[in-house]
Amino acid sequence: MQAALDSRFRGNERMKTSAGNSLMTEQIAIIGFGEAGQHIGRGLAAEGTARLAAYDLRHAERQLIEAAQGAGIALQDSSAAATKGAAIIFSLVTASSAVDAARAAAPHLKAGQTYIDFNSVSPMTKRAVAEAIAPSGAAFVEAAVMAPVPGPNHKVPVLVSAPGASEIASRLNAIGMKVDVAGERIGDASLSKMLRSIFIKGIEALMLESLVAARHAGIEERILDSVQKTLPGIQWRELAAYNLERTYAHGKRRAAEMFESAATVAELGLDPFVTEGIARRIQWAHERLNGVEFPGGKPTTYQEVLDVLEAKLAASKRRDAAE
Repeated sequence: MQAALDSRFRGNERMKTSAGNSLMTEQIAIIGFGEAGQHIGRGLAAEGTARLAAYDLRHAERQLIEAAQGAGIALQDSSAAATKGAAIIFSLVTASSAVDAARAAAPHLKAGQTYIDFNSVSPMTKRAVAEAIAPSGAAFVEAAVMAPVPGPNHKVPVLVSAPGASEIASRLNAIGMKVDVAGERIGDASLSKMLRSIFIKGIEALMLESLVAARHAGIEERILDSVQKTLPGIQWRELAAYNLERTYAHGKRRAAEMFESAATVAELGLDPFVTEGIARRIQWAHERLNGVEFPGGKPTTYQEVLDVLEAKLAASKRRDAAE
């Protein structure tokens, strides 16, 4: 299958950027205008190197409308409208929506356009996205975002892979992005992302399980004091606050990403029992934090999140006792 995809997409490579042309303008459509899409779009708009349109299923929501207007991005009410005339399409949806987004976009794409999937999914899912795009004649490139997007915005480190990936990397770097080539095969970039995520989200899940249990026992500060002494190179309380806020804000997406990581491990022939546990712990926390309102819109300390989870545990115990 890979050889067939390689042959099909190699025919869609665009002419390389001419030497010496260090600043280009690209017409880009962003499918999925959530946190990552907004930050990357805002950064490119500020750079002045791209004309941008965007589409999101929640395009009518005030927050998205205001975010697009503030950045000078044309927020459209359909995938077809956003991708019309775009040379490059960024897919920045969620892991669970990557294939559906590609299927929805494909009828509106054509040869000469390039569809880049930035979503945190397994190599197997990336290949399914490539297959969904193939009938359109558009080129497909997979991308993997290798660090948090807020902050660096469009300059976040990105890996790409596809036949002729160096050409698209050059074009994206020419408009101010930070893109490296992982390989020529669909799946090379996502493999690095998925295995890295086990490490990063694994720390998040370990902190969740340890601190929720410690909070239930009333000894969370003792645990953090001990960890800080044993591993002094990291500010563990700051990391706990960051990780637990991420679980609150993006737990659903992060859990979905970890199930994709588990699929990647399984595809490599290993039993992903730890990776599946990471996914389940983050999902467990998200389900209990979903819909909770914090002052200022989000938690700023790990104690706030632990208090909510402890209250949920206590309520669950009361229900069990009453049955």
